[in-house]
Amino acid sequence: MGVMGWSFLGVIAALAMYAVSVAPSLMARSWAWHAIASGVLVTCGYVGGVIVQNVGTRVIRVTGLTISASEPVELGFRVGIAALFAVWWLYAVIQSYRRARKASKLVNMPGENLGEYLLGAAGSVVVAWCLLAIVEAFIQVGRMLIAALAAYMIRPAAVVVGVAIVCVIVFFLTSNVILRGGIGFFRHHAEQMNTRTARGIYRPFVLERSASASSPVTWESVGGQGRVFLGRGPSRLDIAQVSGGAAKEPIRVYAGMPTGGAGIEQAASTVVAELHRTGAFDRAVILLATSTGSGWVDEWQVQPLEFLTRGDCATASLQYSYVPSALNWLTGLEPSQKASAVLFRAVRAELDSMDRADRPALFVCGESLGAFASQSVFSCANDALESVDGALWVGTPAFTPMHAALTAARHKGSPEVAPVVDNARRVRFVNEPSDLRTDLYGRELGPWGFPRLVYAQHPSDPVVWWNKKLIWTQPDWLRERAGRDVSRTVEFTRFVTFIQVLADLPVAGTAPGGHGHTYHEELIPLWRAILGFDRLFDEEPAHPRLADLDGSWVDEAMVERIGIVVRANLELSDRQ
Repeated sequence: MGVMGWSFLGVIAALAMYAVSVAPSLMARSWAWHAIASGVLVTCGYVGGVIVQNVGTRVIRVTGLTISASEPVELGFRVGIAALFAVWWLYAVIQSYRRARKASKLVNMPGENLGEYLLGAAGSVVVAWCLLAIVEAFIQVGRMLIAALAAYMIRPAAVVVGVAIVCVIVFFLTSNVILRGGIGFFRHHAEQMNTRTARGIYRPFVLERSASASSPVTWESVGGQGRVFLGRGPSRLDIAQVSGGAAKEPIRVYAGMPTGGAGIEQAASTVVAELHRTGAFDRAVILLATSTGSGWVDEWQVQPLEFLTRGDCATASLQYSYVPSALNWLTGLEPSQKASAVLFRAVRAELDSMDRADRPALFVCGESLGAFASQSVFSCANDALESVDGALWVGTPAFTPMHAALTAARHKGSPEVAPVVDNARRVRFVNEPSDLRTDLYGRELGPWGFPRLVYAQHPSDPVVWWNKKLIWTQPDWLRERAGRDVSRTVEFTRFVTFIQVLADLPVAGTAPGGHGHTYHEELIPLWRAILGFDRLFDEEPAHPRLADLDGSWVDEAMVERIGIVVRANLELSDRQ
């Protein structure tokens, strides 16, 4: 293999890395992600083995150490080591395949069948071969540079300078060509998608929606995801039919990305003006839904509240970007934080100018990057409790400071996947709705006062658990093995687990509801509890507008019915 050559230790390390790379993780992988993740780790294993073998060989030469044995003995030793390793490797790979199949059932996803597994294995060889060819090319360039520089300086200096030049070339190609070029490509694609209208989405005709005939906001200005948000959702008649009582037309307002040099403040002003135009400040609840990077607002966070309040609510959001959340993470999170803060302060200022008895209750919500941005408005949980009347944060990323601080402050004995903080008096972390009443081990939680902040997070959601610390440090959530939908056979291996969970991220949203990064019907009972409709405790909501809402009609059967209706509406919209 060129300069690196075939390395016995490199092959051993590469095979070992493959064996641990196919071990169970949070998500079931397709053959393609199997190929990519394992290919990267096999490459790292081979290169690491080559480095160790070369360094060891040089040390032996320098020290003059000699190990002599007859040729048959040496051959027997090599064959014996190879045979023992082959037995271990086959056992490890077969066990990993079986365990991964069982782990996939915990998240209700199909695991790889034997054919797909073999295809993924072959693909990992191709990926590793391509990556090793790239490494080989850079080594060749480095050697040529060192040889050329050695004519003008001593060889040690030539080595240092040559390696430095290669590092600069790698950094330039990675950051300025591959990364920037890739971001530019995806940004252009996202910009094109932002101009399109999804199938089955039509301009609203009711005055309670932005971009309707009564609104100064144009249909074209709200972007692709804004049109989805404004074109979907239940009507007054839909809500009345489900609830069996009188209902109001739920309000939805949205502002697209600022254009023509206007700042995010202008978009926030547009949202506030729309709230006034639609009469939102006369409703019982205003929900600020922070969108994801593309401007998307999850219907499962909005529609349950619209049904539960019988339409006596208004939901507001704005677009600060049109690229996916992952690209926002790469290019900087500041736009999402600023957009969330500016909109929140603008609406909060309007509410503070009203009499407390008359103003709506203010709720906030967000999913993924939207959850991060929504929480970034507040300095800590106490600040949030003093500023809002309730919050629902779904699939909060691991890099969110407030989420991390609360998790670190959890009670001793409560697991990281569902921490109990301050006796759960205001803030509750849930993996499923039953966690609103008991901790993960079935122990009853105490009284739950208002306002209520709820974190919804699945043990199998890689968005919640992936971070840079996984490179070297075993996380509590893996050590404690408390997650209901995470296999107990998932093991921590330095760097390998980091790559495995990273590879889980792109497929996390394809998991069925209740697993991975997919949160659907389970959000309905969470909103019911935030509103105070659960009636688990005697304490009444502190906000007068919430206390006036009638939630007696929302029993378990109604929660299930709302879920059925929301899902049916979304599926119908997708088919049109």
